[in-house]
Amino acid sequence: MEIVNFFEKLAGRWFSQRTTHALSTQQSKAGKSDLEVEFLDADAAEVQTLCQTARSSETQPPDAAPLCGLRIQQNSTIEGDTQAKQLTTLFVPLVPTTAENENYSGILLRTGTEPNTHAQGTYTLEDEVLTIVTESNEARSTERLWFINDNLRMRTGMTELSSGLRIASFCSEIRLGVKPPKQD
Repeated sequence: MEIVNFFEKLAGRWFSQRTTHALSTQQSKAGKSDLEVEFLDADAAEVQTLCQTARSSETQPPDAAPLCGLRIQQNSTIEGDTQAKQLTTLFVPLVPTTAENENYSGILLRTGTEPNTHAQGTYTLEDEVLTIVTESNEARSTERLWFINDNLRMRTGMTELSSGLRIASFCSEIRLGVKPPKQD
């Protein structure tokens, strides 16, 4: 399976249950999210804008091309928080035009928390498991995502902050509305 096919499979409405656990403090929190995931073609305006932002900041290799995009709208509640959190994130997998890896690994751009900013990491798709690694001066995050079937997926994460705090997470995500089988 190529990354574009994997991203297409991610599209839809999802309900997510999440547990996070701070390893040093042994504190856990539960959360719930409603996710609206939209697949975007490589030539979509949002995808091109994010790539242009990365090029202008010189973090994107000049020969990297977008393969597609995902817009994820998230509405979340976390145990102990009184207000819901709403967030929209755009993910764009890139692969250098000279690569011969059949779109199984490359650079992953993500919109940042501030307007006109972005984060950059890497993705690897191996044995139908997507692994995303993002590093900054403040943290290193590794996330793995895979499907049990078309309507159930699992996600694990490990974030290590520069302060030494390590946070592990596990999500089970159920598609809202059964995905119809592909028509040939």
